[in-house]
Amino acid sequence: MNIFEYQNYRLFLKDYYNHQKTVNRGFSYRYFSKKAGINASAFLYYIIEGKRNLTKSTIAKISQAIGFCSEEAEYFENLVFFNQAQTISEKTAYYNAIINIRRPIDIKQIEKERYEYYRKWYHSVIREVVTFFHFKDDYAALGMFLKPSISAKEAKESIRLLEQLGFIERDDNGLYHQTNTHIAVHPKPIESYMIEKFQMEMLDLALKSYNDFPVQERMSSSTTFSISEETFELIKTKTREMRREIADLAMLDTTPNRAYQLTINLFPLCRRADHA
Repeated sequence: MNIFEYQNYRLFLKDYYNHQKTVNRGFSYRYFSKKAGINASAFLYYIIEGKRNLTKSTIAKISQAIGFCSEEAEYFENLVFFNQAQTISEKTAYYNAIINIRRPIDIKQIEKERYEYYRKWYHSVIREVVTFFHFKDDYAALGMFLKPSISAKEAKESIRLLEQLGFIERDDNGLYHQTNTHIAVHPKPIESYMIEKFQMEMLDLALKSYNDFPVQERMSSSTTFSISEETFELIKTKTREMRREIADLAMLDTTPNRAYQLTINLFPLCRRADHA
């Protein structure tokens, strides 16, 4: 089992327990607790079920019992604190630690350029901007055109990356065009970290837009409602369909003059009634 493929430590522990049961009939919650030096025989069960949290000392004991190497143990610890964090700032700090541990592993398993594309928020923006903003190799002007602005070096490196990935190409007149209308993303477990980090950066930009742009140049809307899990899944499907329809509208626009980010959030605001 590869701990680096997990984003939820409780799910990892559940899979670890089930796997150990198949290879060792004598393996049990009591056995694991004893091996980890923990007095409570059902300790692992309560952790897996989300009824208790791990502390730094119990994290170390579990890591030792499982047999993690130092890198795996460090990843596991940050994953635990990331899952248990209560604030965005805490989650972001532990998420960054997870990314830094994963980075050398990810780069070995996926294309380095593809990794870099999702590592910076502005790559996707520049891919859109160059189709209507003719910066004429003035990378400082291109960087300043973005909001928030980026450096000329960052803008130049972004253009090179987009060209290497085949996302944009330059014509004989020196103008850039997109080679693909849509970029479909179906991330594997090791890539989903990058996608989520990218989405978190876009959410941060969404918050900053409240100060950076007048209300006439942005839109925000929210609705609170109570629904079942079946309706929740239906809304997700409808939202994906709507996003595709909006993307089609953008594709048909032949006179773009600005790049926009559409961010839709649908998340619970309380516990499930059947789990209360």
